[in-house]
Amino acid sequence: MVALAFFAAAGPLAIDMYLPGLPSLQQDLGTSPASAQLTISGFMIGMAVGNLVFGPISDATGRRAPIVAAAAVFFASSVMCALAPGIELLIAARVIQGAAGGCAVVVSRAVVPALLNGTAAARAFSALLALTGFMPAIAPALGSLFLPLLGWRGIFWFLAAVNVVQLLLALRLPETLPPERRTPGVLRTLLPRIARCFTRPAYVGYMAAGAIGFGALFAYISASPLVLQTQLGFSPHAFALTFGGIALLLPASNALNMRLVKRIPPRTLLIRALLIDALVAATLLILALTGPSAPLLIPLFAALAAMSGFITANASALAVEEIRDIGAGAGTGAMGFVQFIVAAVVAPAAGLGTNHALAMALASLVCAGLALALVATLTRRP
Repeated sequence: MVALAFFAAAGPLAIDMYLPGLPSLQQDLGTSPASAQLTISGFMIGMAVGNLVFGPISDATGRRAPIVAAAAVFFASSVMCALAPGIELLIAARVIQGAAGGCAVVVSRAVVPALLNGTAAARAFSALLALTGFMPAIAPALGSLFLPLLGWRGIFWFLAAVNVVQLLLALRLPETLPPERRTPGVLRTLLPRIARCFTRPAYVGYMAAGAIGFGALFAYISASPLVLQTQLGFSPHAFALTFGGIALLLPASNALNMRLVKRIPPRTLLIRALLIDALVAATLLILALTGPSAPLLIPLFAALAAMSGFITANASALAVEEIRDIGAGAGTGAMGFVQFIVAAVVAPAAGLGTNHALAMALASLVCAGLALALVATLTRRP
């Protein structure tokens, strides 16, 4: 589980760590703010494609080979980012980096249902997410530390060093999908298998709950610099401390879910968490219209983070249970693809207008409400 968490953590690390260096990156490469933001969008698109393609591929090749390849490609793309002479090559490298990160994430998740099922799988997903959940708290602090010493390029060299450790771990990873359980003809059957997953209403409900429910949190993640720094006047240091402190609730919520799922069905925990998210987003919307203030907003941001563990872990475990006969790789790949596409759409939507708190609250409310409606109508009680 620690090794799998280390593979999956490279994605969040690559998303959050270099964000403090975006202004200097823009200046150094002589580009516009919009072009600099495309390095984020490119990574998210790569993550979406990586989740979609490599989950099913791992059903045919086994889990070990794709993780080894992902670590090697991640290393090469991190070096490309560090050496990029212009914004075009940097964006291209970020797309490749995202695809490798998506592969690592989806294959790591696919390993879990190969070994466990039911409540045990939900607990394992929580453990995996709890271990990776420290990255959003640690990454901005690391970026702020390395930026004045090494510049934004040094952050990508640090990521390359992390990728080397990943590669060494991947080479020692045992295979968890024996040949007799693999699915041949993966490239030919990729879209039909994913289409089969989408013919099962319960899978669609749980997949949507996890993917769209994640959008409620990502609206906060993407808009928090605008809300806290631009709108409320936080200094970069104060923002980093606030963001990092709230991010610690991500692994904490997964750890708590591991305990509660022993006594409460995963579906019940999932619906309750989505309902809380919707109520929190509605409260944020009211505050944004009446005058946002930090003492009122920050506890609500924390509540969104605290619900994330109950949403992602339980939705993932429940969705995979519905398509075991089709293949966990296809199901988790489709879920990851939708999740990162949602994130790519939510990020700019949450930053629209001048009232950033209002845009963020609306995006969170739409995501939480839609996810709750879909899981309630398309799934059944176990």
